[in-house]
Amino acid sequence: MAMREWGGSLHLTFRLLPTPSNNLKAFLESDGLAPAAVLAKLPYEARRGTNETATARRYRDGRQLYQTAGLLCEDAGHVRVTELGTTLARWLDIMNDKNVVLLGRHAAYALAACQLRNPSETGSGYDPDVEVFPFSFIWRAMLQLGGRISSEELDRSLFRVTNEDELGVAMADIQRARDADDLSRLGTRTLGDNDRIIPWMSLASFGWTLIDDKRTTGTAYYQIHPGAVRLLRDAVQIRHKHRDFPSVRDYVTYVSDSAALPPDLR
Repeated sequence: MAMREWGGSLHLTFRLLPTPSNNLKAFLESDGLAPAAVLAKLPYEARRGTNETATARRYRDGRQLYQTAGLLCEDAGHVRVTELGTTLARWLDIMNDKNVVLLGRHAAYALAACQLRNPSETGSGYDPDVEVFPFSFIWRAMLQLGGRISSEELDRSLFRVTNEDELGVAMADIQRARDADDLSRLGTRTLGDNDRIIPWMSLASFGWTLIDDKRTTGTAYYQIHPGAVRLLRDAVQIRHKHRDFPSVRDYVTYVSDSAALPPDLR
């Protein structure tokens, strides 16, 4: 059955600062490699186990996470790292909280082009009339709602949005629920598990550089980082037309190209 609510298929989170995710560099330096070769480079994770299924998931979950962000894809049995992914790889050793905004602006342009429904294995499972730009929608909701949003508000309202018109309704509903101090007005939860919400926000924040997580804010809310407010206001002004792409590679390349990267940002 085709999905209409946002899915919870992402199993890993994406972090750049203060330390990049431990598998990120291995993936970004794997252009042209087969999945087995990439898997051999990935750090071992004891919590995931050693059986064949758990081992295969180490590659699959990482590929899905970074593909969702437009950093890479798998095509014809090999990993293809995009221009955005290659640029991020160059930045990993020099990135800090002062210079990350230079790359973050272009990353936001790319993330604004991401579609919930797309040719990937997960993206192709959505109903044909779902036209959602998930990261742009999250930013627009946060900007409208005081620069912040909670897991409950995401799960009970935003993750049910299927188009532009419903986004406006969801933002109004969230504000009314806040005013009444009653989140139950938003209905039941969709994912129902905070661990399935965090991956979405780790991507929307571009590795926690654009949005502060709840451990940083010390509240129940994710908050737009003060230095990223204007950047995200600019990014949400770019309204992409929802498209059907012939392949995953075409789609991910489009997302990367939307970053409008200069030749070298270092």
